[in-house]
Amino acid sequence: FSFLCGALIIDIEIFLRGNMDSYQHSYSPASQYLQDDQDSDDRSTTRVNESRQNLSGMMSRSTQRWITALALFSLLSVAVVVRIYTRDDRSSTSSSAKKHKYNDDSSDNRSKLFDQFGRFIVEDFDVKPTFSDFLPGVAGIYGKPNWAFYVNRGQGIASFGTLSKDYPIMEFNSANKAYQLTSLVGFRTFLTGYRGKNRDKCFMTEPFSPDSSRFDLQSEEATKESSTFRRFVTGESKASASKLPKREMYVGKSDMEINEIDYSNNIETSILYFSLAEEYFSSLVRLTSIKNIDNSDALTVSALDGLAKMEPDGGQLNNLLKNMGRTLEGWMSVSHGDNGTSTTMPFYKMSTEPADSASVHVEEGGHYCLSYIEDDPLHLLPIVYDTDLVFGQDTTLLKPRGLMASSVKAMIEGRQYGDAKTSSCFAAIDDFVLAPGEKVTIVSFYGKAENISEVPRIATTIASEWYAERKLHASRSIIESITDEVETNTSNALFDGHVKQMFLDNSLRGGVPLILGDIEKNMELNSVDEDPRLKVYHTFSRIHGDLERDYNDFVIEPTYFSQGPGNFRDVLQNRRNDVIFQPRVASFDVKLFLSFIQADGYNPLTVEAIVFLVNNSTIADELATRFVGNATGVRAQRDALFHVLDSGPIRPGQLFALMEDQHIVINVSKEEFINEIAAASRYEPLGLFDAGFWADHWTYYLDLIDAYLSIYPDGEEYLMFDVRLPYFYSPASVRPRCEKYVLSL
Repeated sequence: FSFLCGALIIDIEIFLRGNMDSYQHSYSPASQYLQDDQDSDDRSTTRVNESRQNLSGMMSRSTQRWITALALFSLLSVAVVVRIYTRDDRSSTSSSAKKHKYNDDSSDNRSKLFDQFGRFIVEDFDVKPTFSDFLPGVAGIYGKPNWAFYVNRGQGIASFGTLSKDYPIMEFNSANKAYQLTSLVGFRTFLTGYRGKNRDKCFMTEPFSPDSSRFDLQSEEATKESSTFRRFVTGESKASASKLPKREMYVGKSDMEINEIDYSNNIETSILYFSLAEEYFSSLVRLTSIKNIDNSDALTVSALDGLAKMEPDGGQLNNLLKNMGRTLEGWMSVSHGDNGTSTTMPFYKMSTEPADSASVHVEEGGHYCLSYIEDDPLHLLPIVYDTDLVFGQDTTLLKPRGLMASSVKAMIEGRQYGDAKTSSCFAAIDDFVLAPGEKVTIVSFYGKAENISEVPRIATTIASEWYAERKLHASRSIIESITDEVETNTSNALFDGHVKQMFLDNSLRGGVPLILGDIEKNMELNSVDEDPRLKVYHTFSRIHGDLERDYNDFVIEPTYFSQGPGNFRDVLQNRRNDVIFQPRVASFDVKLFLSFIQADGYNPLTVEAIVFLVNNSTIADELATRFVGNATGVRAQRDALFHVLDSGPIRPGQLFALMEDQHIVINVSKEEFINEIAAASRYEPLGLFDAGFWADHWTYYLDLIDAYLSIYPDGEEYLMFDVRLPYFYSPASVRPRCEKYVLSL
C-alpha cells in the first residue's frame, strides 16, 4: 500500500513539473522580445523577469504542497491499516466484545459517568477506595423481598438474607470485615478450559480474583523509577502486568453488575444481581455470563459458579455464627428437594434450632439454590456443595486446590458430603463449547423456603424462557414507578438523577404511601379525611441499617406489602412531603405522629406500620363467605379466613401469609380483596418504647402541618379543632425532676 502511494506521488510530481515547463515555455515570446529589443526600457525587463520568477516560485510552492499533502495522506493510510490489523489481533479490546459501551465525551475524550440504563460506572472498581451499598430490597406490593449488601471488592455481594441480619444466607459482616472477606467467602467463579482442540494446553482462571487486580497500575507511586514495583517488575512480568483484566462495576437503583475482560484468555465475564420481584417466594437472582471474545478459536470451558460459604436456615444465627460458629456446624446439613436423586435442588438447613432448652424444635425451613443455563431453563444444573471438593485442604479458601487436582466432571459424578460443616454452593457446567463471539449465561436463584417440598414448585416456576430477563425488567419498573413521582428534566442530567435517587432513599426510610379501600369508582377523588373507608398504608420502609451503620437492626418483612419498623425521627422526617406527592393522604401523617406524643411530651423511639381491625364478627363472617364462597367443599377455608379476620389486629402482609399457610383460596383478585378488607376495618397506629424517649423533634411536627396546609389551606380549622387525638400510653415514663435530682454535700 505504501509503495502504491509513493508511485502515485512520483507520477503526480512528474505531471506537475511537465505542466510548469509548458507554462514557462508559453512565455518564450516575452523572452525573445527581451533578446531582440536590447534598447527596451529596463523597467519593462525587470517586470518581466519578476513575473517569470513569481510564476516559477508559485508553481514550485504548489508542487511542494501537493507532494506534502499526499505524503501525509500516505502515512495516515498506513497508520489506519496498521491499526485495523492490530485491532483484529486484539479482539478482546474491541468495542463489540464489550457488553456495555461507554459514551465518550467528544470534548475531552473522557468516559461518561452513566451507562445506557442510568447506572453509575466505576472503572477498576476493585482497586478504588472501598465503599458499600445495598440493593433496595423492594419486590413490589405482591412480592417477597430479601436484603443484600455489596462492596467494591471480589464479586460484589458481601451478605444477603431474609427478614434481618439474624437470618443470613451469606453471613452479615460489618463493612471493615466485608472489605476483607468478600473475595474469599462470597461469590466466586472458577473457569477451566482450552482453545480449539488443544486439550494439552488447558488453563484455569478466576474472574475478579484480587490476584489479578490492577493495584500497581492504579498507583501513582508505582510509576516512579525508585518504587519497589519498578525495581521488582521488569521485562516480561511488566508486560504481563499491563495485560491485567479490565474491570467495571455498574451501580443501578435496582440492580448491580460487574464486568471483566480477561486479555490473557480472551474471556469476558459479566455478573448481574437483582432481587426477584412480584413472586410468592423471595430470591436473590444472579446472572453469570461467560463470553468467548477470541475471533478465531472456539473455547471449551468448564465452570464452578456460586457461593464459597452458604449458611443454613435455623433461627437467629448472626451472633451464633460469630461467637460459636464451630459448634454450630454440628447442626448443619444439606438435604435435597428431589429426594436425593440428583444434586440440582440442595436444601441447606439446621437439623434442630440450636438452643439450650428442654424442648427440641425441628427445623423445617431451609435455603435453596437453583441454577440453569439461560437457553435451557428446563434442565437444572448440578450443585457442588462439598467445600472440600472445591478447596481441598486450603482452609483459607485462597485457591481451589481441590479443583486444581481434579476436574468439574469428577466433582459432578463423585460423592459429596454436606453434614456437620459449612457448605458451598457452586453451579457446575462441564465442557461447554463457545464459538468465537458466543456466550453462555448461568442463571441462579438463592432464597429461603419454609419447607423442602416447596423447592420443586419454585423450580417449576422459574423454568420458563427468559424468566430472569422479565423479572429484571419488572424489578427496574417497580423502582422507576416510585421515582417517577419526582421526574425532573433539566440541562444537568446528573442533577436529575440525584433527585430521583434521593427520593428513593427517603421513600425506603419513610415508606411509600398506598391508598387502600377504593371499592367504588367515585371514591378515587376523595381523600382519607373525606371518606373513612379509605386507609393509608406505607410499604417498603425500614430502619437504615447497613454495613457501615451496623448498629441498627433493620427488618424487611418477607411478605406482600413488605415493610419494617423505623426510628420515630427517621420515619417522621421522611414523610413530611407525603401529602404533596399524594394529596389523598390529607392529614393522615399529622394525626398519626401527633398521637404518638405522651402526656409528658415525650415520644417513643420506634414506629411500626399501622394494623387493621375488622369491626365485628358479623362483618368478618360476611367477608369470609363473600371471598371464599358458600359451598360445602370450601367450608374449611371459609372458617379459616373468618378466624383470621376475627382474631385481632393484622397487617396486609400477615393476612396473605396466613392465607398461604392455611391454603385459603379466594375467588377475587388480591387487589379487590385487600381493598374490601381495608374499607371494612379501622386502623390503629403502633409504637414501641424500645430503648428510650425523644423530645427534640417538635419542628418536624410543624413541617407536617405546613405541608398539609400548603395543599389543604381551608383545612386548618378542621385539623386544629375538629380532630380528637389520643395520647400514646408507654410502659415507661420519665420521672419528675424532683425524683431524679437530689442535693449532695
